[in-house]
Amino acid sequence: MKAAAASPPIAPVPGTFWRNSLTSTFTIGLDFFTLTGLVELAGVDYVLATWIATVVGSLSNFSINRWWTFRVAWQPRSMQFLRFVLVQAAASGLHTGGVWIFTRFFGLPYPVSKLLVAVLVYLGWNYPMNRWVVFNSRFSRPEQPAAA
Repeated sequence: MKAAAASPPIAPVPGTFWRNSLTSTFTIGLDFFTLTGLVELAGVDYVLATWIATVVGSLSNFSINRWWTFRVAWQPRSMQFLRFVLVQAAASGLHTGGVWIFTRFFGLPYPVSKLLVAVLVYLGWNYPMNRWVVFNSRFSRPEQPAAA
């Protein structure tokens, strides 16, 4: 029986944090412009638009994080994507609920609420979950070539 190959280690925290911060800045921008466009140009309610925008931003976030931020393209994509979807479903709920709360109960304009919530969710949920669950090598093994 062959010994299992060791998984490459996940990148050091300082490097991944800064790469992920750049990635998230880009995807939050995409998210924010989607939100604003849906509300201001298409007349979509800001709560629904917040949810749609988080989905749009998260899809680009997955690809960039996989290849550049955490450098784990060697991991099987299907289980990694499943973990990502679960984490992002919770993040979308946090974004949507947070924007609604800050706008409805604190009277903040929805764009200000969105920026505030985006920072809080990024630091308190997205980065930690992506770092320790979604893109962590302990949850994946390298893809094995198909047997001939």
